[in-house]
Amino acid sequence: MKITCRISITRGLALVLLPVLLACALPAANPGLRPFAAGSFPGLVAARADRPFLLVLWSVTCVPCRQEFEMLADLRKSNPGMPLVLVSTDDVADEAVATRILEKYGLEREESWIFAGDAQRLRYEIDPAWYGEMPRAYFYDASHQREAVSGSLDRARVEAWIRREQPEAAPDPT
Repeated sequence: MKITCRISITRGLALVLLPVLLACALPAANPGLRPFAAGSFPGLVAARADRPFLLVLWSVTCVPCRQEFEMLADLRKSNPGMPLVLVSTDDVADEAVATRILEKYGLEREESWIFAGDAQRLRYEIDPAWYGEMPRAYFYDASHQREAVSGSLDRARVEAWIRREQPEAAPDPT
């Protein structure tokens, strides 16, 4: 009976300590930076069923993308309900750099993804008509009709979209 008790205690202790040991062994990662692999895109869109969102594609080497981040971070402060999803088109090998950039602009808590696979295939999955030009964004309405924008986002355009798609979350423009 003592043996059984000892085994139960040991097994219980192992079950408690195993997650802690695994967490210590794994490298720290931005909890919002997820691998964007083949098949991720339909799930990303489906998770927002009947809700609008702004999908922003960016890269660590894209200077205009960082200018957009300044504007998005500022808009986030005045529109905390703004539905925003960020996807880095860089390889997962650049995760640390991408994380530092998100942190620099205060966007580390946004839902963020990073390409994990063949970039051409992943771009095609997002939009067969997109060939990788940056910056790139998609305004999704509640019925998931989308409007693609190549080039830097205009603040007034984003604000108008917020007022149209989320009037309850948008601040009074006066």
